[in-house]
Amino acid sequence: MSYQYQSTDEIRLLAIGITRNGGFMLKKNIKSLLKLRKKFKQLDFYIYENDSTDGTTEFLKSMAEKHEGFSFFSENIDEEKRSKIFTAQDEYGKPCRIELITYARNKLLELVKPIAANYDYILNIDLDILIQNTNQIASTFMRFKDKPFDCVSGCGMTKWLRYRDAYAFRAPDFPYGPEFLSNYWWQTTMHQIQKRYRRGLIIPVWSAFGGAAIYKAEAYVSNEYNCHCNEEFLRLHEQLDKSKAGQDQNEHCSKVPVPNTGYTKPIICEHVPFHYKMRANGFGKFYIDTSWRFIFKD
Repeated sequence: MSYQYQSTDEIRLLAIGITRNGGFMLKKNIKSLLKLRKKFKQLDFYIYENDSTDGTTEFLKSMAEKHEGFSFFSENIDEEKRSKIFTAQDEYGKPCRIELITYARNKLLELVKPIAANYDYILNIDLDILIQNTNQIASTFMRFKDKPFDCVSGCGMTKWLRYRDAYAFRAPDFPYGPEFLSNYWWQTTMHQIQKRYRRGLIIPVWSAFGGAAIYKAEAYVSNEYNCHCNEEFLRLHEQLDKSKAGQDQNEHCSKVPVPNTGYTKPIICEHVPFHYKMRANGFGKFYIDTSWRFIFKD
């Protein structure tokens, strides 16, 4: 399949996302994204939600009834499913949120795989961010029309306009997350990553998400999400060149994964193993586009 394009009206795009009790932000973002249909050859939607109690399910149902190419899947996570999903908990006994997010992303991925070949690219977006200008998504495509990519992530920002999603970020100078640096990552490394990036930068990375990312469709469905430091992740991590890591990271780095982020076992951001495996499958062109900006509600 050729991915060369001169304008976005040649692109078939599938927008996907997970949500729970999405509320006002979900409604605002979906309605904004629907306006993008005039920019693309095809723009369809597939949304996954579970256990919503605020009318999210009803809203998604109404969208599916009104708009062709809008699909959603609603699920109730009962006790039997919960017992299979959760293997870690925090110090107060609360189940690990990252494990539930990982489950939801994999469930959506499973739903998308049979139809992925109908699209050129997949826009994976966290629907709790505030998308001020959806036209920036089309602009990102145009900035990369002559630069082949497998994944371009947005520059999701805090309300202080600093890069927010350090948890999913890995690059030659920051190869370790809290799964190796424990509290030092949260106290120091995270703040080193959360910079103020000027517009117009295209930053090569090993992993990033930032609240939204555009994937080549065949790259996205080439593997699955994981939030555990299993043998496969450790093998892929070991193969990376970590020589550019700062001395402070090396001094605080554990040789083996450690319990972190307040959980009882080593947990890792689900995007990181997903992206590492994608790279291992031959899809290794990852970038952050600092001109594609949006602000998280928190």
